[in-house]
Amino acid sequence: MRQHEVVRLRTQERMQFRQIAEHLGCDVKNVYEAWKRGVGDLAEQAAKAHGEYLGEQLANLSIAIDSLMPKVIKGDVRAVEGLVRLFDHQAKLLGLYAPVKASVTVTDEMTARVKQLADEIAALDGA
Repeated sequence: MRQHEVVRLRTQERMQFRQIAEHLGCDVKNVYEAWKRGVGDLAEQAAKAHGEYLGEQLANLSIAIDSLMPKVIKGDVRAVEGLVRLFDHQAKLLGLYAPVKASVTVTDEMTARVKQLADEIAALDGA
């Protein structure tokens, strides 16, 4: 219960940890620990709710995909278009379109090679 109150005072009332400690009559360290536990619990609840929602959406998509398949097999163009949209939505839910992060290192040797190529191109333009 105290965690909930600390989180509420910190987020809704915008109180500092010291102010919350005075308000609740306890130590600042305890308030901070209650804050960490409370925020952690909220994050855990949010992750669980997200997972449940994602599971429900994927199950619904699976039902819709299964219901369209017989029409797709028969060559129904509208069913194929619907199936493509369902697959697109499924890919978005699964994060398959998320950008990929790449770590790139440019060395002095690479820079020198690019400069050399630029000089060669410039020489060709001048010829």
